[in-house]
Parts: sequence; structure tokens; C-alpha cells
Amino acid sequence: MDKEEIYGIRAIIECINSQKPIDKVWLLKGSQSALYEQLLHKLRSNNIPFSFVPVERLERFSTKNHQGAVARIAALATHEMEPLIETILEKKENPLFVLLDGITDTRNFGAILRSAAAIGVDAIFIPSSGSAPLNGDVVKTSAGGAFHVPISKVQHLKDVVYLLKAHDIPTLALTEKATETIFKKDLKGPIAVVFGAEDVGISSGLLKVLDDQAKLPMEHTINSLNVSVACGVLFYEIVRQRS
Repeated sequence: MDKEEIYGIRAIIECINSQKPIDKVWLLKGSQSALYEQLLHKLRSNNIPFSFVPVERLERFSTKNHQGAVARIAALATHEMEPLIETILEKKENPLFVLLDGITDTRNFGAILRSAAAIGVDAIFIPSSGSAPLNGDVVKTSAGGAFHVPISKVQHLKDVVYLLKAHDIPTLALTEKATETIFKKDLKGPIAVVFGAEDVGISSGLLKVLDDQAKLPMEHTINSLNVSVACGVLFYEIVRQRS
């Protein structure tokens, strides 16, 4: 599954209007026109990531007439946060939500989606900036699992946390900073689990608003696992406790 790009301001506006999933948009730095401002408004109101770049960056995509705007179509559609959560809570007594903070590697993201589909994760939330693109590499690594787990892109993961708190859904961070292991936690009820990037972990601002923390037991000099492996370990501890 190759990535698909579209060129030109009007074409991108039409793509947004037709509700095709857009992964990211690159805009020519310094452009000014009514149509350009209209595109900016649509990008912001639809929570679509975009960057301002010099003309040389745009011309790397293609020799086509880009008119100062290039968009990359996502291989995966995403869902609005609030209606997704509301729908799941209406249907399930003990839902499992996953928040991914700063997971930028497509292979890791695809592997997480594969494990999430295998155990029936109800939804995954990612920030619109600083996350792996929803491209064909993710789909391929997920072995098709990407099509079985709803994904929601949000501006801030804190918004997801606050909405879940309003519904009495506890949040658990997987972090080596925790004092207790996942095996000491009660994971039988509804829960949202949060994972961070391997190098920096969960951002401090997000970590502060989460309800609880847990870690994986480690021996010797290893202090962390690949994030997709860590996800799989926690997922199956949840399955074990619930079965």
C-alpha cells in the first residue's frame, strides 16, 4: 500500500470536504490568498497536522504544479474523540482504551496495533503532531490489525484523559518511574493505559494528570523494553486478569 499525495490548494480543500483521511499537509511558507486562508481554516477546524515549508521542500514531492500545498492521504481513517468514547461506553461495561504519547516509529505503531487488535482494544488515541504517520507501512506491520482498532487523532492527549475522567475511567501510565509493577494493579475494570516513547517516556505534563503508574519488572542492566513489546506484556496481563 503506497502513500498517496495530492497537490494544490483547491484539490486539498475538496479532499477535506469529501472526508478523505489526510495524514499531513505541507504549505509554502509566506503564501497569502483568500483560498490559502480558507485551507488553513479547514486544516485547523478538522485537526489536520500541517507545516509551513520552503519551496524546495515541496518540490521534493513532485515536479507537478503544487500551487504551494501538498497533502499526504492517510491509509487509515480516524474517528472523532468524543463520539467514539461515548459509543464505546454505551456498548461495553469494561472498555480498554490506549493512549500513545510520542510513538513516531511506524513499525512500533503497527506492532502495537497488531497486539491491540489481537486482544480487542476498544480505541487508540494519538496526538495529531509527533505521532507516526497512518501510512501503508503501519498497515503492513499491523498485519491488518490496523483496520480493526478505531484510531482517534487529538490535539492534546490531556483532552482524552479529562473526558475519560468525566466518565470515571481510570488512567494508568506504564513508566519505569513507578514503584509498583503491573502485576500489583487491578486491571479487571474499565481502564485507559498510556504508553510513551522509548527515549523520553510519557511527557511530564501528561504524566501529572494520570491517576496511577505501573512498571514492568526488570532485571540486570535492562531498564526498558521496546514500546510495542511493553504494550503486548501489559495487554496480556489485562487479558489474564479478566479471563
